[in-house]
Order: sequence, then C-alpha cells, then structure tokens
Amino acid sequence: MSDDKEKKDVDPEKDPNVDGGFAWVILGGCFVSYLLVIGSIKSYGVLYTEIVSSYGSGTGSAAWIGSTVLLGTLGLSPVVNILGKKFTFRRVAFIGGIFLGTGYFLSGFVSRIEILFLTFGLCAGIGYGMTFSPCSTIISYYFKEHRALANGIVVSASGVGAICLPFIYKSLIQEYGLKGAFWIIGGILSHVCVSACLFRQPRLLVENREREIQQRQLRNKDGGSSGVLSCCGALGYEMKFKLFKNPRFTLNVLALVFAMNGFGNNLILIPSQIKALGYGKFYISLGVTIMGACEVVSRIFFGWLADTKLTKVKYIFLFCMSISAIISFAAPFLTTFEMLGVYAGLVGTFPGSIWSQLPILVIDVVGMEHFPSAFGLVLFSLAIGCAISQPLVGWLHDYTGNWRASFIFTGVTFICAVLIILMEDCILKLFKYESLEPDKKIVVPEKNADENVPLQNNHVIMKDETDSLLSEDKFQDDFTSSRISRTYKPYDNSKTMSAVEPASPVPIVNSQEL
Repeated sequence: MSDDKEKKDVDPEKDPNVDGGFAWVILGGCFVSYLLVIGSIKSYGVLYTEIVSSYGSGTGSAAWIGSTVLLGTLGLSPVVNILGKKFTFRRVAFIGGIFLGTGYFLSGFVSRIEILFLTFGLCAGIGYGMTFSPCSTIISYYFKEHRALANGIVVSASGVGAICLPFIYKSLIQEYGLKGAFWIIGGILSHVCVSACLFRQPRLLVENREREIQQRQLRNKDGGSSGVLSCCGALGYEMKFKLFKNPRFTLNVLALVFAMNGFGNNLILIPSQIKALGYGKFYISLGVTIMGACEVVSRIFFGWLADTKLTKVKYIFLFCMSISAIISFAAPFLTTFEMLGVYAGLVGTFPGSIWSQLPILVIDVVGMEHFPSAFGLVLFSLAIGCAISQPLVGWLHDYTGNWRASFIFTGVTFICAVLIILMEDCILKLFKYESLEPDKKIVVPEKNADENVPLQNNHVIMKDETDSLLSEDKFQDDFTSSRISRTYKPYDNSKTMSAVEPASPVPIVNSQEL
C-alpha cells in the first residue's frame, strides 16, 4: 500500500536527475572537457608567440590559425548540437576528442605554416567544435534551480586550464621544442574522450527523438518520401534560423558578438603586450595564469549572483561590459608587468565572466524548448565575429608597430555591446515587439478582449475556471496554428470533435505579424 502511494507521489514527467543525482556526474564530465578544450584555446597565446618565432610569419597571419580554431569551435555548434540530439552528445564529443588529438599530433610533423592551417586550424578546430558544444549545452538540461551556478562552475574550468596549461606549454616547448610540444599536448587533449563517456542524453531529448522516429515510421507507412531533400529540410528546421526574426534574440546575439570579440582579443593582446615590453616566457605564462585564476572566481560568483535573482542577468552583463571598456582604453598606458598583471586579472573578472551568463541570457529569450538550436546559432555568430576580429588585431599591430590601436579597438567592441543592450527597449518599440519572459502565460480575457493579444512561442493560453470562455464547461487549451481564423470556435474535449459556440469571438493575432 505504501509502495503504491510513493509511486503516485512521484511525478512521471519530472526527471529525477535534474538538480541532483546523475546531474553532478554530468557536471564533472563537462568540467573536465571544458578545462581541456577552452583551457587549451586560452593558452594558445603561448603557442602563438612560439609559432611566430619558429615559422617567421607575420603576427596577422599567425593570428589566422587561432581564428580558424575559434571558427571551428564556435561555428560548428549549430550542426554539432543537431548531431548531438540525433546521435547523443556522448558519441559526438568522443569523436571530437579523436579529431582534437589527431590534429595536434599531425601538427608536430609540419614544417610550413600553410600546412599548419590544415592540421591545427582545420583538424583540431573540428575536434574543438565537436567537444565544446556538447559540454556547453547538456549541462543546462540537468540543472534548473541552480542553472546559472552550474554553468558558472563548468565555465570556470577554463580558468583552471588557463592557470595550469600555460606553464605546461612553456615547459614542454623548452624541453622538446614546438613540434614535440604539439605531440604531447595532443595526447593530453585526447582525454576529452574519457570525460565524454560520462555524458548521458537528457530525458527530454530522448523522448523527443523517440517521437520523431515514430512520426517518421508513420510517414513511411503512408507512402511519405524520404531522402536527401527530407534530410536537408530537417536540418534547416532544426537549425531554426527563423529565431533571428525575433528582434530581441537578434539584438542579444549582436551584443554577445561584440562582447566576445573584446574578450577573445585579450587572449592574444595580453601575452603579446607582455612580450613587447621585453618580458620572457615565464611572465607571458604568468599573465595568462592570472587571468585564468580570476575567471575561476568571477564565473562562479556571477553564476551564483544570477541564481539569487537579486538583479537581472542583463544588468550584470551591462556592468561587466562597462568595466571592460574602461580597462581596455587604459591598457595602452600600462608599461610594467605589474600593471599588465592587474589588467589581466580584471579581464578575467569582468569580460571573462560572460560565459557563465551566456546560456542564461539565451534561455531568458527563447526558453528551453529552442535552447539547443538558439545556443548553436549564438555560438556560430560568435565564431564569425572572432574570425574577423582577431586577425584585425594582428593587422593593426603590423600597421602601427604596437598594440595600442588593438586595445582601443577592443574597448570599442565592449562599448558597442553596452549600447545595444541599453537601446534594446527603444529598438523593440520600433519593431512593435513586446519583450516577454519565455515561460510567461498570456491570458485572454473572457469578454471585450483587445484586438492585439500577444503570443508567446505561438501559444495563446485561455483562462480556466471562473474566467472560462465557455459558459458551462470548464475549458483550457492553447492554439498553435498561425493560420487560425480571427474568430475561432473552440471545441469541447469531452465530445469528439463537436463544435461548441464560444461566449464571444476571440481575436487571435497571427504569429507572422509579430
């Protein structure tokens, strides 16, 4: 009897691993993957200075290699997330670890920088993309109450990597040279395959996948066509480029692109400026380590702050970007390592905290239903920005002979991010778009409804009980079709497809008008 009662108390729709259970194992796997993947990208500044010296190339050309890696890391995210939903994030991340280790290993045999674009930029870049997106996406499915804190813990792993890996890179280069360092680093990064084995596909995605398979089987039984053109259509649907029709989503993406460009530029600027001031490899590694150490603390702190709901994530973002702009404009006047060390710490604290806020900002706009596709599109947009921004930083140095213009350019990108968010409400009014919380229910009044009823996720939710649209029966339903007529007659669930006259016409707004 007691067992039956316990079964009834359990909500079958709720995943018991959310905010507990296996969620912490997932967090551990994501932490290790993030440490190796993003920690090694942040430590590229140490390899960058060595590549310029070994291959005798210009700073702008060498920066293109790092941009290619970033393009693969972020640009592949939309496709990788689709593959993760179809084949599981575990398999995708495991294969990515193989690409990552292979790319570094092959780079150890390269004698020309042009070939390094293929081995390090392309092959390792694909590996970075296939491992980064799964560990960045899956964690948000396993945490709800502490989602911002969990994301903060995961992304703080890159700070841990930035503390350890620069000194490891420096020691390997001194002991074995650049080529030997590539081989050993490839072996280290291959351990991403081990952490990927801890990933478990979220219950929501498993259920959605099973539903898609059933629908496909039904279509095949009914004589539905399948092939390359079904596949392409499904790919386009999953990527959901239509999200850019949402002005609020588009504005947030633009702001994040400017913010990430500024932060990414510092991964090159800090070690390069330290070297330009005449300091050796130890100080270069120390500067990157200081930045990473501050990231560990700031990302966890700002994640916790977002979970407390004391202030909106948008205001946290504005504060961090404003401080980032100020310190970037001040950077050209810093002439000692001690000053640059403080600058590196501030970069890790303020622009470095963006990654803990990124998933929360996206979920606030689109909700969990569209999160994988939206997050992939955001990362893809960031990749395009970084692919342009980092080479531009190097070319500014080649043209001016110093890094001052590059620091000023970085400060301008942070200012642009601030201005876009500050003007968000004004711009949305121009688009006649009302900013709403993704999970907020919009209630249609019983009588004398306004002509324009806002929709959220193409849903109109009816009042139940006392304010029911029906005079006798209690009725609650949602309308999902954008082609519904403006005077809609709801049906009674208790009678099979029988029309019921509404108490009054219910005006419905076509979702295409939003």
